[in-house]
Amino acid sequence: MGVGLPHRSIWKMKWFESTISWLFPTILVDGTPWKSMWAEKDKESFLATAKIFYPVAALVYALHFFFYDLPNNLEPIESWFLFRLAMVSVALVTLGFYLSPLRRIRWYKLPAIVACWCFCQAQAYVAYWYGLESWIFCYVILAVVVVSLRMSALLSSFFVAFTVSTQAPVLLDGGIAATYIFTGSMVALAFTIVARSSYLTEVKTFLVNQENIAAQKKIIELNLDFSERIRSFIPRVIAERMEDYVERARMTVLEASIEVLAPKKQDVACLFSDIRGFTQGSKDLETFVGQSVMPEVKVCSDAVEKFRGIPRKIGDLLFAYYDDPSIDRNILGAVLSGMEIARLNHDMNATSSTVQIHRYVLLSCGEALVGNLGGLDSSIEITALGSPVNLLSRVDELTKHSQMKDILEPGDLILCDRSAKTISRLVPDLEMRKIPLPKGVSIRDFPEVSCIYSLKATDANYSAVSRAQSHIREGEYGITGNRKLDAA
Repeated sequence: MGVGLPHRSIWKMKWFESTISWLFPTILVDGTPWKSMWAEKDKESFLATAKIFYPVAALVYALHFFFYDLPNNLEPIESWFLFRLAMVSVALVTLGFYLSPLRRIRWYKLPAIVACWCFCQAQAYVAYWYGLESWIFCYVILAVVVVSLRMSALLSSFFVAFTVSTQAPVLLDGGIAATYIFTGSMVALAFTIVARSSYLTEVKTFLVNQENIAAQKKIIELNLDFSERIRSFIPRVIAERMEDYVERARMTVLEASIEVLAPKKQDVACLFSDIRGFTQGSKDLETFVGQSVMPEVKVCSDAVEKFRGIPRKIGDLLFAYYDDPSIDRNILGAVLSGMEIARLNHDMNATSSTVQIHRYVLLSCGEALVGNLGGLDSSIEITALGSPVNLLSRVDELTKHSQMKDILEPGDLILCDRSAKTISRLVPDLEMRKIPLPKGVSIRDFPEVSCIYSLKATDANYSAVSRAQSHIREGEYGITGNRKLDAA
């Protein structure tokens, strides 16, 4: 027995809440941030209805006189004319009120309530004067005005009860049977309860819409906040691509990140550069690492992103890949980034009072797997895997070989064969030299590579590559040309 009591109590509570909300629908918006918004919306809906209802009511009364009263010779016709004129005047005065600034008052529905009561009461006198079945229109008009007033079911019921109570004596004096009056009143009341129950539905629909809008705004705000936060942790190019998916494809930030970072095969250019002597120098964390390495790595990373590269920093090592659909744009971007890094490194060394930093910039190109090659958790890793990446790692070992130290200088851009030929085709007047590997020197895992190419970040070279890049537009594959590479 006791088990069912809580459920019964809950049912009774829900029934009570439903009854209260039916009687007072606006209680649902009380305490919400949309209370004033609902009041304004409800008022605008009422005013829109009033601006249609009262001109139509005036027209109906006027036409009724000319197309019913006159043809049927109602007597005295002067009285019928004055009666219809009075109703037309009530309708037009009420309309004028709702067209004037007075409509902004708090009790803006009061003139409409008075006017509607006048229409209903006037119809009771029509039944008294005219007789026959005209009493039925007392309740028809009552039903119409109840809808036009747009009040809650409770207030509408009060209006109906008051109106039928004032109509009843007139109808009784006109000889209308009490049973007819009672039946008409009950039908009008029932219609009112059913029809104006929609007011509760309107309030609930409004609340649902506002909650949905608020939820959407929250999602947008979270997406924006997430975008701003994630922008600080991912390369600029990746962030821009994600924003494009969010704006154009209407994806969430998470969906966009999955789409943008999905691993894919791509013909890319790669850049690899680490600091010589970093292991020994890192023993001095405050001066060498804090004052020299960290600022230098930051500006070098910015140089990569400036030319739409996707950088990845591992300690002193800077790796980047360029994955534009055009390999020409990729090579040009990588070369310009490399030159910027070399020039920035030179300028920072020239003005630094701390330990100087020396690095080579290595460039290659070829097919690689790029994107997020980790998971979607803390293992996320935006990088590239493939032969051009491995080649740079091996060339970096080569630059440390004793025989190569006499040939190469810190700040040189070192290119693989394909990269050198591509950039020579794009920039025919580039000053670049071919460096055959010394006897007994080879690149580990790449025995077929017999030479590398050296490119210095001179003003002439930088200007030539910049001009070539400015000539490449979306969908084009650059400038064609031939150039013989200088032998060492």
